[in-house]
Amino acid sequence: MPKRLLLEGTDIEELLTQVRNEHGPDVSIVSADRVRTGGFAGFFARQRYELTVEVNDEPVRPAQSSAPAPAQSLAAAPAAEPVSADPVAALLARAEEQERRLGASVAGQDAARPVAVGAHKGLVPAAAGLGQTASQTFPAPSAVAQAVPFQAPAAASENFVVESGAESMAFADMLKALQRDGAAARSSALVARTYQPPAVIEEEPSAGAVRSFQAPVIEQKRPFVQGLIELGMPEGMARKATESDMYGAVKNALADLPDAPGLPGNPGDVLVIVGEVHTALRLAKKVARILNVGAGQILLAARSTAGTDIHTSRRLSGPRAAAQKARKIHRDDVPYVVVVASTPEERNGEWAASVADSLGATAVWAVVDATRKTADTARHLRSLGKVDAIAVNAVEATGDPASVLHLDLPVAYLEDRPAGRQAWTALLCERLEGMEL
Repeated sequence: MPKRLLLEGTDIEELLTQVRNEHGPDVSIVSADRVRTGGFAGFFARQRYELTVEVNDEPVRPAQSSAPAPAQSLAAAPAAEPVSADPVAALLARAEEQERRLGASVAGQDAARPVAVGAHKGLVPAAAGLGQTASQTFPAPSAVAQAVPFQAPAAASENFVVESGAESMAFADMLKALQRDGAAARSSALVARTYQPPAVIEEEPSAGAVRSFQAPVIEQKRPFVQGLIELGMPEGMARKATESDMYGAVKNALADLPDAPGLPGNPGDVLVIVGEVHTALRLAKKVARILNVGAGQILLAARSTAGTDIHTSRRLSGPRAAAQKARKIHRDDVPYVVVVASTPEERNGEWAASVADSLGATAVWAVVDATRKTADTARHLRSLGKVDAIAVNAVEATGDPASVLHLDLPVAYLEDRPAGRQAWTALLCERLEGMEL
């Protein structure tokens, strides 16, 4: 009685050789399947071959009368396809050809289909071909064997996939499908992202870029500025000399010069003139003539009256004597002029300030030497306390008479004439004419 066997292996040639060695040449091949297990989308799968054969327990020996039948059947079909002398070699050739076709294609199925070995309707063409070859080579099973119901082997695992050449798709088609799926995934990912505006890069203007036209600043010609600075005038004042003519330029420079203070000429007023004795007395006499007072209203505060025309009765020895004299002065009906001897060399500025305070001076003038350094003069003036104006001496002896303007005090007198814008303008224009500008 025939029985069916299921053989498994990784090499179809080894399975066929095993069948011939174990069961002889009368074995019938029912089906031959190639099964792939695991993997992803047809890649990286492990494959094996399953061979179903039918073997007789006792070889069926045909009757002698029917012995020539095979030869007659073969002779009666001369037009049939010629078969190989060795059926095993033919089976191997067909299997290799099918394996080459399967290697050039990839299964396009989305999910693996479990197949029962020997009972699936969509067997691979190789199995059909192998069955035909085997039926032509080996004798068909007996009627009794065909009547035996076939016992299908256990269902294959869900991971087993029987690949069919007719149902497979080309590797190129599958690659295109994967590319389309990847592009769709990337586009959806881009849509899902939050929109971020591109960063704006500020470009620096190139060196050759066209710039807006800027008119050149033409500095106004000031021909007398440098000359006035050389004469000692403060630079801020000198730069105001913008006129082209000398007189107009100097007048503009002196536009902000403070006016000279007026003489205190009320009854009981006291004008104190601090400075070198002879210079201060000369100025006091000029002022007395302007105030229309006599020599008796000119007093001197000094150690001695020697070398002067001042009587000793008009000398004030110090602050105490000045305070006593002040009572009479303030009750008199005429102003007084008091000279206080004080110079930077004597360094008695504080004593002179005390005398002026004791007299209750209406105004204090200080006589300054134009030839002395401005810093030394400023130091001496600070020691005198409150000073209302200055009288400049030795103007003709200095090359920078306007340097006294740095003292920031009104100028009452220039040498023997009252100071004012007109007097300063005449003095500076005279000096500018003698300079090479």
